[in-house]
Amino acid sequence: MKYKEFVQQQKQKFPSLGQIYDILFEEKNKKSNKKRIVTFSHDDPDGVTAAIIFKRLTDKLGLENEIILPQKYELTIEEIKNVVQKYNPDILFIIDKGTLEKYNSYTSIIRHIIVIDHHPPIGKDFTNLIVYNPSLERHTPCSTSLLVHILSSLFNIPNTYDDFLALIGLRCDWAVDVLNNYIPEFCQPFVEEKIVKKYKWLLTPIKNKKITMFDVSQQHKSCLLNYLAELFFALTGGGFQYFYNDYDSELKNINQPEFCFTTFLKDIKLKKIVSVIQFIKLLDKKTRNIVKKIYNYFNLDWNETEQLFDKNTIFTGEFDGVKIYLFVGNKVRLMPMVGSLKLYEYAENKEAILVMINLEPTGSVHISFRSNTDKIHLGNLASKLAQQLVTKFGYGDEITGGGHPRAAELKTRQSNLPFLVVISNFFEVFKEVIKI
Repeated sequence: MKYKEFVQQQKQKFPSLGQIYDILFEEKNKKSNKKRIVTFSHDDPDGVTAAIIFKRLTDKLGLENEIILPQKYELTIEEIKNVVQKYNPDILFIIDKGTLEKYNSYTSIIRHIIVIDHHPPIGKDFTNLIVYNPSLERHTPCSTSLLVHILSSLFNIPNTYDDFLALIGLRCDWAVDVLNNYIPEFCQPFVEEKIVKKYKWLLTPIKNKKITMFDVSQQHKSCLLNYLAELFFALTGGGFQYFYNDYDSELKNINQPEFCFTTFLKDIKLKKIVSVIQFIKLLDKKTRNIVKKIYNYFNLDWNETEQLFDKNTIFTGEFDGVKIYLFVGNKVRLMPMVGSLKLYEYAENKEAILVMINLEPTGSVHISFRSNTDKIHLGNLASKLAQQLVTKFGYGDEITGGGHPRAAELKTRQSNLPFLVVISNFFEVFKEVIKI
């Protein structure tokens, strides 16, 4: 199927996408009194690239659109109130920040809320919202960057640079792995028409070089796409807020997600290149120096954390043929990413789960889950643990947990829950889930 046909099919299949198109089309054709838009987007690479594509779309439609990239994944009602008070928007977009039933109640603050998202929904009642999410009915591997690209394509807006941004979002969210021929059905029309034909040089296998966090399923080759995806991860902080403000005086006042958004908002004339360094050279000198520093610090952190995993990871036993590994760390950076790679190394071609527990510099607790099997839905596990902690101790706006079947996170943030309390509740829930 051609991508253009697929885009129109999406509009027919999801009336909400048609509604969003109609709203933007109507505003585009107004000569005056156009509605003001505010957009919240996730601060990870998919969220940032989706925000860039969306901002480029609204700019070309002549619409005012303020982009906000908060650090917390789930939006709170206080954040909504603050934004409404500051910007007085007519329409609020929430992109790549979950499809959550509680957003329904936020329409008491601002009437028009539109959600564009690819995560499995939490809750069932989204009556007051306009939601474009292919995973509402069943899990559909994709990225929000692609969903926004689809919306933009209804206006015939995207160029090859928008295609590149959408691809980065897809790869950074592990939605596609073109190098290893993993292209989910939903993503095939876009990848086959917009990427394979036009960006073949991004997908050429590279051997005998450092592998990336995106090479977990096999660890003997990579490609430039994976290296660039890792660069975007480093620049944004990956949605985990791995920032480098205290590493270098030049980075002290850099908001990394916003810096990444601004850096890649305008067209970059992409040409056939063979390395990350060549890609960075496409940027202006000042920006280039900042990008280099962040990327270099990221690689130093990666090497240090990889060594910690080899020292501190223990094999705890097997459940239903699944090997269970546990890593406990203190102020460990890049833990989920390095762990994703180490999981496959430790598993040795067998089914395995890696549980990573980290005491963050702020005193909060971060538990990251990774697996190469679907026997336990890790997103449900993290969500269940978060619900138990909130039920017992409160802090519903601080304690969050959830994710995908094979990758999930739990964070306690500013709840001030002691480390012992969090891990003891984790073992309670984990014991119940695996029924031991």
